[in-house]
This record gives sequence, C-alpha cells and structure tokens, in this order.
Amino acid sequence: MEKRQLIGKNLLQYLVLLAVLTIVAVLSANNFFRVDLTSGKRYSLASSTKEVLRNLESPVYFRIYLAGDLPPDFVEFQESIREMLQEFRAYAGENIQYDFVNIYDEKDEQLRNRTIMGLYNKGLRVTNIKMKDEEGGSMDKIIFPGAVLSYRGLEFPVNLLKNNPSLPHEVNLSNSIQSLEYEFSKALHSLSKTDVPKIAFIEGHGELDSIQTFSIMNELKNFFQVDRGVINGNMEALLDYEAILIAQPMRPFSEADRYAIDQYVMRGGKVLWFLDPVVTLPDSLATGMTISLVNQLNIEELLFKYGFRPEYNIVTDLQCNFIPVNIGVDAATEDTEMRPWVYSPLLTSPGTHPITRGLNYIHAQFASSQDTVAVVSGELSRTVLLSTSERTNSRRVPLRITMDEVSRDPDPELFTDRNLPVAVLAEGVFPSFFANYAVPRGVYPPGVETRMKSEKTSMLLVTDGDIIRNDVVQEQGRTFPTILGYDKYTRQTFGNLEFILNAVNYMTDETGLMELRAREFKLRLLNKAITSDKQAVLKWKIINSVVPVVIIVIFGVLFNIYRRRKFAAK
Repeated sequence: MEKRQLIGKNLLQYLVLLAVLTIVAVLSANNFFRVDLTSGKRYSLASSTKEVLRNLESPVYFRIYLAGDLPPDFVEFQESIREMLQEFRAYAGENIQYDFVNIYDEKDEQLRNRTIMGLYNKGLRVTNIKMKDEEGGSMDKIIFPGAVLSYRGLEFPVNLLKNNPSLPHEVNLSNSIQSLEYEFSKALHSLSKTDVPKIAFIEGHGELDSIQTFSIMNELKNFFQVDRGVINGNMEALLDYEAILIAQPMRPFSEADRYAIDQYVMRGGKVLWFLDPVVTLPDSLATGMTISLVNQLNIEELLFKYGFRPEYNIVTDLQCNFIPVNIGVDAATEDTEMRPWVYSPLLTSPGTHPITRGLNYIHAQFASSQDTVAVVSGELSRTVLLSTSERTNSRRVPLRITMDEVSRDPDPELFTDRNLPVAVLAEGVFPSFFANYAVPRGVYPPGVETRMKSEKTSMLLVTDGDIIRNDVVQEQGRTFPTILGYDKYTRQTFGNLEFILNAVNYMTDETGLMELRAREFKLRLLNKAITSDKQAVLKWKIINSVVPVVIIVIFGVLFNIYRRRKFAAK
C-alpha cells in the first residue's frame, strides 16, 4: 500500500510539473518578455527604442568597422556593440543584420586606402590607436570606430566613439558604450520614418551663407529636410517648419519679421538663435588690431520679453584655444610658437543634460555672455548649456584688441569671473512681445490673429554666432568647407557640431529618443593603482583561480559526508 501511495504521489508531482511547463511554454510563445538582472538595467531597451525596432518593415544592415587586432579596451567596446545589436534582434528579429568589418583584411594597399577614403567621405571619423608590432615596438593604426547602416537603398553613418580630450580614455569609452542605444536608435528612426520633418535657416539679415554653415546643414540632412529662405513678414510660411535657425545675423530685423518670428513661437515653433551681441572682425587682426562694437539687431526687446538678456561684452578665458604666433626677433625670422588666445574660450557643458552629455569642449570666438530675466508668464524653465570656466574675465565694449596681447602671458589676477553663461535653453510658455501692439505693416497673411501666449515650446540662445560657423578654405581656386568645430592650428575637432545637432534633435523630438542620452549605467572599470602593481595582480589572479576550486572541493566533501551519515542512519 505504501508503494502504491508513493507511486501515485510521484505521478501526481510529475503531472503537476508537466502542466506548469506546458503553461509556461504557451505563455512564452504568445507573450515576449525579457528579464534584466543587472543593477543599472544595462540590457533593458527604452520603450522608444522598442517602438522603432518593431516598426521596421525591411532588414537593416549594420556594417561595424571595428574588428581585427584591437587593444583590450576596444575589444570590450566591440563586445558592447555586439551585445546591443543582439538586444535589437530580440525585438526586431531578422530585420537586424550585422557584420563586423576589418578594413585591414584587404591586403592591396591602394584598395584599402580607397576604402578608408570612402568611409571618411561618408562621415565616419577616423581614430589613431597604438598597437604593438611583432618586434615588441609600437605602431600607429587607423580605425573607424563607427558603423554604416543600410536600409532600402539608403545609408546612414554612425560615429560611436566619444572623444573628449578633457576626460580620461576609460571615461570616453564608458560614455561611448552608454550612448550606443541612442546613436543606433536615432539612425534607425531617421532611416525608417516616412514623414521627414522640416527645419529652416533664416536669411535676409546678413546671416551666415550655405558654405559657412555647410557642415551642420549636411549633418542635419540625415534627420530633416533643411531649407533656407527669407521671412519677408510671412508668418504662415514659418509654420511648415519644426524649428528655425538664425545663424549670426549682422543686419537689423524688420518689424514684420519680428512679428512673424514672435507669432511662430506663439504657435509652438522652436527657434535657435546664434547671435553676436558684439561684432568683432577677426580678419582685421592681420593688421595687428581690431575693435569690438555693439551689434544692434532690433531683436533685443523681443529676447528680453522671452527671458533672455544678451550682454554687450567680450568674455576672455584662461581655458582657451591656442593660435600660432611668430616669436622671431624680426619679421624675416620665422619662429612659430603656439600661444593661448583668451578670446577663443573653450566652453564647458553640464554632463547630465541630454544635449550636452559626453560632449567635448565647444570652441567659441569673441563670445559674449548673457543673463536671464523673469517673464510675466512665469512658466519658463531655463538651463545653462554652455558656460565659461571658473577663471574668466568679461570686458565691456567698445573694446580695442591687439595681437600684442597674445605675446604676453595672461595675468590670472584679472580673471575673476566664473561660469558665465553663453548658451541658455528656455522651455515652457512664452509671452508675446506684440500682446499690446498693433500688427506691423508687411505681415502676411493680412488680418492674422495675434496670440498672447505660446503653446509649450522651447528656444535656445547662443551669444556667439561663430559656434555654428565652419571654416572655409581655398585650394586650387576652389572653395571647401571644413568640419564644424575643427581647428586647423591644434588639429582638434571640438564638440560644436554635435552640440547643435543634439540641440535641434532635442527641441524637435517627439519620440523620446533624446532621453536615452540621459541614461547612465556604471561600468566596472579596473583599478589602475592595482593593475600597475605586479604583486597585487598576482594575488588577485591566484584568488580568482584557486578560491573557486577550493570552494567546490569543500562543498563536495561536505556533501559526501552528509550523504554517508544520512544513509548510514538507515
């Protein structure tokens, strides 16, 4: 009887287990879910990313140019990319295809150089790394830590490596890994969307032309239809655009244009102002001297109503760029030395905001500071996105600037100001400047309704128009624009382009993808103090190799003793 009861009990347990497994199998077949047990939710994709992946209608091919013989930290970076793409495949299935490409597999040097030039022309940034050669020495190697995405005949370059010279190499790699989901999701969203939003560069007030803004326009074309044009008081035409950019105007705005911009904002439009409150002609420095004067644009009252107050000054900063200076004893002797140029501050940004997280310094030139003022609506939040360092000096205009200044070391005692704002983002409800004024002449369409308060929107004011201007070079009678943020003297590429691109994407984002840039998970980096100590390294190697084996042996012995006692008792 006992035997029958035991058999029945075991059979019942088996049937219950089988039923549970069947239910789990049915539920898992019809309901997809994943569990992320990491403390920082490193393997949890955002809902906006999942939405983009599930809406893919055709395969997307990722060609990642990070393969072959790489330093250990880049191997870890490569593995993080692979893990991210595997997460993408969990939601998009076969619509995500990827391959890691080693450009050095091509042995023909001419073909390899042609491939390298092709990747550069597509927009991938090159990086030099040092590798050990067979003789034990080191050699420089060019890599492209980025990817090219292909979707329905379209290609999209994605640069994956964040390279801020002010941060340690490990922190840059950490920031790069944390931004993988955003960079890939942003590219997928841009490739797969059917309705392309439009933005416009405003002309007609002496703004920068298409050559001087070519670099940022070319990058924005990956996400938007980019137009240029004059306003001519036509407020209705502005409503077609998600945002407008006003890049370094030099002539006053008409009343009709002011009204059109104001009412565009009242209807939810976004404006990015890149202004020079003070005009300085750097070309005049070739003669040894230039003068900075107030640049009246007839929009100062408009900005004041929106809560901005540009200052009529020039900020100088001990944290600045360098320029070459001839220190020869006479004009015939050329002895060039790189000297700090305090009129070219390197602006810093908060590391927590989605626009500025992980950015390099922003290169400015003859920048002014600004202040914020209270607004009537009281529904605005302001965020300082770019500011000077803690050793700054603001100089009022009119101001005489000479090249003699660069030959002298800056006096630290004069730089008593700190963290002066240069770029401020305002978000919320803006009051109309024209709330108590009649509609100016020249506004189209006639009889337009003046709105007193805006919908929720945003506005960015940068008090240095040079931040959005790329250099233009002449070669063999032809004109070529350079990459925005690239400095020909120091050969550094600063974060200007990425800052503006992030700002436009953030202000026009309706998918929530930009919030991915604010996500942070902590990478467990090795302690350099320990890894440089050979005895400490040996100790931890022994601990990691021997201790697990000892624990298993002890567990086995104890389990064996337990079993012997248990069965001996019977």
